[in-house]
Amino acid sequence: MNKYTILILGLCWHLSVHAQSVDHFIDLAIKHNPGLEALRLGYESAKEQSNQVGDYPDPKVSLGIGILPVETRLGAQRFKVGVSQAIPWKGLLDARKDTKFLQAQSLSYKDDVKEIDIAYAIRTAYNSLVFIEESNEVIERKIDLLDVLSEIAQSTVRSGKGKLSNVLLVQRNKDAMESDLMLLEKKKEGPTIMINRWTGRPLDQSIEMSESIEVSEDLEQYIDFAQKDHPEFKILESQIAASEKSVELTFLEAKPKVGIGLDYAWIDGRNDVPNLSGNGRDILMPMGSISIPLHKDRFEAKRLEEKIKQESLNALKEEKQEFYLSEIAAAKSQRELAELEIKKVEQLKSITKETLELMRSEYSAEGTRFEELLRLEMELIDYDMLVAMSRYNQLNSAATLLKFQPQQK
Repeated sequence: MNKYTILILGLCWHLSVHAQSVDHFIDLAIKHNPGLEALRLGYESAKEQSNQVGDYPDPKVSLGIGILPVETRLGAQRFKVGVSQAIPWKGLLDARKDTKFLQAQSLSYKDDVKEIDIAYAIRTAYNSLVFIEESNEVIERKIDLLDVLSEIAQSTVRSGKGKLSNVLLVQRNKDAMESDLMLLEKKKEGPTIMINRWTGRPLDQSIEMSESIEVSEDLEQYIDFAQKDHPEFKILESQIAASEKSVELTFLEAKPKVGIGLDYAWIDGRNDVPNLSGNGRDILMPMGSISIPLHKDRFEAKRLEEKIKQESLNALKEEKQEFYLSEIAAAKSQRELAELEIKKVEQLKSITKETLELMRSEYSAEGTRFEELLRLEMELIDYDMLVAMSRYNQLNSAATLLKFQPQQK
């Protein structure tokens, strides 16, 4: 047996040929879930934003008609056409593209976070079904035992050693057990509906369980993932990187903005001076412009905003690290507590069995102390219910630990 691996739970009942493991349902849910598809498409959509900010601004074309034309020395200016192009500062367009790309990048890890949540939800629902099934088996064993005790009680009544009230007491307990079976059957519907909803199956489709969950005994890999590699941290790191790039962008946006252009004016020649040199000559004029941001408070405010945002994101990352670490510690403690509870119950079962052997012999011989015998018989089986509950707690602790299992893509 691998020393780094422990078996958390092996189901006791015979496995159906159609049994389905929890991993089977998790795979189905990840392939089916429309929410995951929405997150992936949202990321693909956001990536396209970086292609929307990398182009030069559109050139501007202007046209002026001289209704009351301007008179020049060479004639009247009838109309003017101009074209201009703004030229961004070197590196500005690349910085805008990088900022948008990093903002989109944070979305690429959201589906990984949702996959972890889906897997945990399915595991806990599956664990509930396992517990319900084991509880069902314990109650059925109780009913079988009550049938045996009923026959014994009736036999002692016929022999004159027992009381009829003992038979009625057994029947009352059996009726209660049968009612519990009906309640358990109803309780199965909730987790069954949840698993089927996640996996896209008919909501009332039955689930055949077959599961033994293994988790690493060495918690370091879970701690390492919870402190460094969890996709929540990748989201935060991408947001921090986008914020840093946004700060860089503000410096470039504060640079002067340059524009170049060309104006053409059509000049109507003068009739009153026919021999004028250059009469009616058109005008062609290269143009240049520069816009210098003098009021830079908005850029300083933007940089301060991004700095505060980065501090906030780092604080949020630290909070998540502490929370994840506490989840792992709590799961470890829950697992260890369940192991101790199982050991305690096994010891109590051993003592109770010895006591029962004596009481069975005494009752068969004298027909006395039936109520105490019945109580101990029920208590012995109730110990198995406590074991089932402890195993259920073990399964849930395993589900928590597996939230921090390094992901393989």
